Amino acid sequence: MSALKPSSSGPGLVVALLLSGWLMPHAQAAENDFSYSGNWRSLLSSAQRNTGGPAAQAEQLQPGLISTVQSSLQTELELKAQYRQLHSTVTTRAEKNDGGASHSTAWLNELYGNLDLGAWQLSAGKKIIAWDVGYGFRPNDVIQQETRRSLISQTAVGKPLASLDYFTAEQALSLVWVHPAHQNNSESDQEQALAARWYQRSGNVDWHGFTRYGQQTQASLGAAFSWVASDAMELHGSLRYQQQANQLQYVGGKELARSAPWQWGMQNHVSQLLLGANLTTEDQHSFFLEYWYDGSARSQSDWQQWLQHNQRLQVIARQAGWQTAAATNLAWQNTAFTAASNLHRHNLFARWSHQQEAWLTAIDVLWMPEDGGRISSFSVEWQGDRWRWQAGLRLLNGPQQAVVRQLPGSHSAYVAANWAF
Repeated sequence: MSALKPSSSGPGLVVALLLSGWLMPHAQAAENDFSYSGNWRSLLSSAQRNTGGPAAQAEQLQPGLISTVQSSLQTELELKAQYRQLHSTVTTRAEKNDGGASHSTAWLNELYGNLDLGAWQLSAGKKIIAWDVGYGFRPNDVIQQETRRSLISQTAVGKPLASLDYFTAEQALSLVWVHPAHQNNSESDQEQALAARWYQRSGNVDWHGFTRYGQQTQASLGAAFSWVASDAMELHGSLRYQQQANQLQYVGGKELARSAPWQWGMQNHVSQLLLGANLTTEDQHSFFLEYWYDGSARSQSDWQQWLQHNQRLQVIARQAGWQTAAATNLAWQNTAFTAASNLHRHNLFARWSHQQEAWLTAIDVLWMPEDGGRISSFSVEWQGDRWRWQAGLRLLNGPQQAVVRQLPGSHSAYVAANWAF
């Protein structure tokens, strides 16, 4: 909401001017100036705890140190409203887990205003802006930085920003000032930045160009394409170079740490690449394949050192008087899983889906060849006019020393219902 507060600078002033421009010419709003819609969602999920990995080891040494939820029931109500050129999305959630704990929360997904000037459009407020062409990974999603490959799709939470867009039938230009009120924020998804996107359609090919300058991460350049090669085949690719990238790094040394040993640090000269293809048959079978390289993820040598440190901590835990300290350090080791958007640098993703009337069935596998880890998902969905039902299962497997085998959970299942109104 702070992004909408009028001030001497930033998008708040822009929104105030936009609102005055809408409201002054019209004292009374016509009935069709206002519209709304909504979604009610319910998600029942269950996860199986992993018997290995640092979370399980810490729990064995000190029961209750890590609070893990095995099953939960979430109910969400999402409301979208539009008054002329003012758009808003609000979500409320109630949740209860197997531990008996329950809580409710609410958040603002979007609240922004548009000023339509023909081919030009000015926007300000909290808004979702998602870029790039990939499915499993999007290197050039430099504003939203949306989580990919989630079990079920949910509306993202927008970023405070001001944007200027220019559109024609074949071309588009966008300039975005994101997090204008943030100064010297060390987290890459919160830093103040300027970003631009260029789009050009050329026959069956869509071309994209991206640039970004962040207060901490400095400059990055990117490009992408999507080529509809035939009625059945689509090819796409994305490339990005970053002058600096933020990453959680371990700074605790080889022995016991007295405080949380993971801190934000900078990587220099980071590159990311994605190549993908999509084949759709006449009987609605779809085959999807993507490979991506993420230079901001932890290297295989980083993970080897991490595994070795876990082993040292288990040895220390057997010494008298060091059990609690070792358990705490093992709990901290789980921070490595959130160091970057990908666990590994090299990733291969494959997906098959089949649409048959109202039913959609899908199987996908994310394979990480550096250690052989796999994340496999199976899902089925039924879509009606207003109701949508989903169910699925996700498995984490591979060699015993694979990183995915060290995660707190080994597999999860879910059932979800969605009613649109």
